[in-house]
Amino acid sequence: MTTLILTAEQVNPAGDAQITYGITSAGGTFDLRSTGTVDYEVEWGDGTVERSTSNTLAHTYAAGNYVLKVRTSQEYRPYFNNSTDEDRITSVELVSDLDVGTDLGSAWSGAGNITSFDAAFGVTAGVTNFSSTWRNCTNLTSFPLIDTSSGTSFSSAWLNLISLTSFPLIDTSSGTNFFLAWYNCSNLTSFPLIDTSSGTNFSNSWYGCNSLTSFPLINTSSGTNFSDTWRGCSSLTSFPLIDTSSGTNFSNTWRECNSLTSFPLIDTSSGTNFSSTWQNCTSLTSFPLIDTSSATNLGSAWRSCSSLASFPANVFDTTGSLNANAFNSTFNNCALTAQSIENILVSLDTNGASNITLSINGGTNAGQSSWTAAATTAYNNLIAKGWTIQANT
Repeated sequence: MTTLILTAEQVNPAGDAQITYGITSAGGTFDLRSTGTVDYEVEWGDGTVERSTSNTLAHTYAAGNYVLKVRTSQEYRPYFNNSTDEDRITSVELVSDLDVGTDLGSAWSGAGNITSFDAAFGVTAGVTNFSSTWRNCTNLTSFPLIDTSSGTSFSSAWLNLISLTSFPLIDTSSGTNFFLAWYNCSNLTSFPLIDTSSGTNFSNSWYGCNSLTSFPLINTSSGTNFSDTWRGCSSLTSFPLIDTSSGTNFSNTWRECNSLTSFPLIDTSSGTNFSSTWQNCTSLTSFPLIDTSSATNLGSAWRSCSSLASFPANVFDTTGSLNANAFNSTFNNCALTAQSIENILVSLDTNGASNITLSINGGTNAGQSSWTAAATTAYNNLIAKGWTIQANT
């Protein structure tokens, strides 16, 4: 790695830089960071210009605001990755002739003071990995329409962009991994109809996006993991009939979506894990006849759905191999009517499973004194099969 301080005669002619950073310094050292093989010229903005092949090039600033410019004709991949130096960056601008390669993972991760990010559309055309690229850029209020057509991993890409209020219709058609992609983007009020047809992992994708009032009918037909996907989206009042036919993990998927007043009959036929799936959906009053034929765990699935009164018959007639806690806290603190409790107990009796704990107590669930004869018969049959059933009296 080499660094050369240039004289005024050696400085390249003025022109567009490939990268321009706004820098605010309280005084002290700032490290300009990249990764891979690089050869670039940096104009620090205080009259100093250097040529370097170093991935960590230090410069001492006096207190003040500066415009830092990087010029290069080679591949140059920024990589700050929570180094603390990114805290001094206030703006980023990338021009079209910059070659950033294929991997922008963690490039500006942790740059919480960036308020402006601008990139020419073609800059990111070859990038496949956007994992954590803008993670924790908490003051970024808008995002440009960049070329993401080659991107496959968007894991944590925009995680914790809490100041972002809208998102562009980027090309995510090749994306398979959307884990934590928009996690805690808490000021997003709407979301575009992006192409997620190749997506398999949607775990935590929109977790904590609590200002979203609606959600588009995205293509989730390849999705297998929906764990925590829309958890905490507390302003959603309805949800589209997305394709979840390949989904196996629905743990916490819509947990704390407490403004949902209804829920669609999605395809859950491949689902095995329904742990806490709809927990704390406090505005649901009824529920559709979903397919639980592959389910092995439904613990806390509808726990604290405090308005849930109507639950259909035959939901649990056939399931996967249930574990001993498969129904622990499942209907705790709901508002189930006597008829709904009959529907649940009769279905579980039909199932034939044994030695399992069931919670239908708490809240305003109908007490045993109000149960129908059919519910009481099913209850007694389940007790004989070794079930432990917690119910209101």
